Amino acid sequence: AKVPGTLFKEMIKSVKKDLSIGKILCSEFDRFSRNAPQAIGIIRELYDLGVPVCSVKQGFQTDTKDNIMIASSLLLMATWDNDKRADKFYSGRKHCYESGAYTGVLPIGYTRIDPKTGIRTKSLNSYCYLDEQGKKIKLAFRWKLQGYTNGQILDMLKNMGLVITKQTLNHIYNNPFYAGKIKSKMLDEGMRDGKIEKAVSYEDWQKVQKIMAD
Repeated sequence: AKVPGTLFKEMIKSVKKDLSIGKILCSEFDRFSRNAPQAIGIIRELYDLGVPVCSVKQGFQTDTKDNIMIASSLLLMATWDNDKRADKFYSGRKHCYESGAYTGVLPIGYTRIDPKTGIRTKSLNSYCYLDEQGKKIKLAFRWKLQGYTNGQILDMLKNMGLVITKQTLNHIYNNPFYAGKIKSKMLDEGMRDGKIEKAVSYEDWQKVQKIMAD
């Protein structure tokens, strides 16, 4: 982990107290910690206590300064690799959002369907369509614009077989996804039209926001 967890801290504390502990085993050095500078510091501290960290997969332990240097290099390389992966993931996800493809977990009422086959799919580049729940949520937006209270809307949805909480309904009303928009900090303008079937027009969604605020 980037920050030592409770069990990790307890392990280090136990090592300092219990002189019978001869070494610490880990699968690989990059699994010992994802924070290279932090891990190197802990490994050096353990070395001074006479407790080497042993990598089972890599087949050596930090019982010499040369091996500490090798372990440090492996940790730094792993950190560099993780950073590259993170940058690539961020870049790929941003590109998807800019092209209108949503990569996150779909909100209630939506499913991904391949427009060519009409079959449900997990492909992130597919179109997000309203499912049976989504069609009922579409009515919930209409009812809100007509002046119904949240309590009345929840009762009407319940009569149609959709049982949700007041908090969930508020979250639905506040989510621009239902107006066909992808909202993300990755986007320069904050929002982008998505490959999303709308439950409400963006103009009417803004009206709902005003009703909620009032």
